[in-house]
Amino acid sequence: MNHDRAMNGPTADWEFLLWDTDPAHPPLPVPPWLRLRAAARTAGALRVLRRHGWPRAQDRLRDLRPAARPSRAGTPLDPRDAVRLARREVLPCLTVLRLVAPDALCLPRAFAVATYLSTLGLPAEVVVARQRSSIGGRFAFHAWAELYDEVLGDVPAVRAGFTVLQRVGATRLRAEAP
Repeated sequence: MNHDRAMNGPTADWEFLLWDTDPAHPPLPVPPWLRLRAAARTAGALRVLRRHGWPRAQDRLRDLRPAARPSRAGTPLDPRDAVRLARREVLPCLTVLRLVAPDALCLPRAFAVATYLSTLGLPAEVVVARQRSSIGGRFAFHAWAELYDEVLGDVPAVRAGFTVLQRVGATRLRAEAP
């Protein structure tokens, strides 16, 4: 690939910066209208989380209907392709999070990622966990998003020190997941 052309062309081709590029299987494109819908739903869901708390927010995620179903030539995406697509969409999602809730910690971040990806038709889940060892008699809690057992928007090794307490995802998508 000619990196000069990629950076100086009419539209910068930034794909070469990603670690999972595979020219034989280009990522599925996400239409702008779908990104906009996912961003709007994510912003609304974050407002629900802030105003009404986690119980109402998780109900909203469970009941979420995807705006589209990602597929390649009419067949559902392979989990590896779905994870590649999800990794590319984490940045737009976190941009929405930064605009709506600039001081958000792990639960809003995981909730935003799961809502955004579920709107795109990917069966992402919020994972809520408790630290395995206590510090001064207190346990720490953490949340992250997962898609097909891959951690998104957090350090992949995060699972090592935590015991999962809850997994929440869009019910319609989990029933259809391979």
